[in-house]
Amino acid sequence: MPNVNLNILNLVSDPLFHLVIDQLSDGVLITDHNGVIKYVNSAYARIVDIVAEDILNRKVQEARKGSRLPEVLQTGKPLLGIRRSVNQIDYVADINPIIINGNIAGAISIVRDITQLEQLSKKLRIYSHRVTELKNIVNEMHQAIYSFEDIIGSSKRIEKLKGMARRVAESSVPILILGESGSGKERFAHAIHRSSPRLANPFVAINCAAFPPSLLVSEIFGYEEGSFTGASKGGKLGLFEIANGGTLFLDEIGDMDFELQSKLLRVIETGEFLRIGGTKPIKVDVRIVSATNKNLETLMHGAKFREDLYYRLNVATLRIPPLRERMEDIPELISYHLDSISRKQKKLFNIADEALALLCRYDFPGNIRELVNILEFAASTCEGNLIQPSDLPILAKLKNSASPESTLSNAAKMSERNAIIHALECYGTTVKEKRLVAKHLGISLATLYNKIKQYNIEQRPNLPEK
Repeated sequence: MPNVNLNILNLVSDPLFHLVIDQLSDGVLITDHNGVIKYVNSAYARIVDIVAEDILNRKVQEARKGSRLPEVLQTGKPLLGIRRSVNQIDYVADINPIIINGNIAGAISIVRDITQLEQLSKKLRIYSHRVTELKNIVNEMHQAIYSFEDIIGSSKRIEKLKGMARRVAESSVPILILGESGSGKERFAHAIHRSSPRLANPFVAINCAAFPPSLLVSEIFGYEEGSFTGASKGGKLGLFEIANGGTLFLDEIGDMDFELQSKLLRVIETGEFLRIGGTKPIKVDVRIVSATNKNLETLMHGAKFREDLYYRLNVATLRIPPLRERMEDIPELISYHLDSISRKQKKLFNIADEALALLCRYDFPGNIRELVNILEFAASTCEGNLIQPSDLPILAKLKNSASPESTLSNAAKMSERNAIIHALECYGTTVKEKRLVAKHLGISLATLYNKIKQYNIEQRPNLPEK
């Protein structure tokens, strides 16, 4: 054993050894086979806060209380990753035996200061907690409000449409919702998100017609700090980032600027985008639900809407019928919205039978939104809590001008229109399918075409059953 001990002494007394080891940022302590400390570099003294001369040539168990180095000398097995703390300095030690010619000649302890790492780790935990809190706040701010139970109506058309929407909600395919203004497109978008696997993640909605193109692009994609005059310090998250993992609802997509459409197409195709002024692509997983009251095919022919974007958005299509095509749902809608108005105004409202009949004869060019506005106005101005025909001034002319004959004529036309729409939905809209529709209705093909034009019936291909 004296030979190996001599080797240790020779090593630690070499000036070149001192010069090299003293350059290390890690602390180094070396003992002989008896556990007597023979070498300490300056980093070790700094990290564990000692004076080297105070511990040299002393047994490690005396100079460094609690040290596990004697255990390594006894077993010949290394101990790694031992965490210790001295005077608010956190460090980790790796202790290895020094074996020469098969004998344990001593041990070496290498320590690393992890105080800064611990502080960074603590900050990271704090920031992670804060990020989680902010994410929860974002999710609370961007939630889908409506479910399919909030889409009121039990007519055959609306029930079939809700069934279709529930089925496509289960996937992540883009959905295009078509329908007149006020027909309830946004409620379907909300309900689709709430019935999808993305329910726990954000539902972010933006009206593309409400922003000028230059502002809309920064809202959707965000921007980096300093990317343009007036840019917020720190930059801004875009709606794609906020909606990551969830649903982005692009309402009035037909009003989106043509140049911006190409940027949207790229995100749908690649799943990544650049912020304004950014250079690093940002990857996102977002489901796109879009809606419009415009005819996108007409816009495509006029070079105002990209054909490739149209087919990307139009993987699944839902066409919301206007209220005049589901008049049987009006009483149910009135009941639902009067209940809502009653809760808001903390007063129970009802509607007289004559007023209800008057509303059921109106064709509602503004659809459900117009119906709600009429009810809110009537509830705010009526005496007591029973809405009478006199509380519906916008519809009073119907009561005064509608003779039994004209009412019957209007009802017949509405019935005929609905019958044609239903038959087109059942058979299809190709020329061959229209011949079947005409045969089913008992009219000629020419008469069918005239009726379609007369009643302004929009013709769209059927959605495949899922």
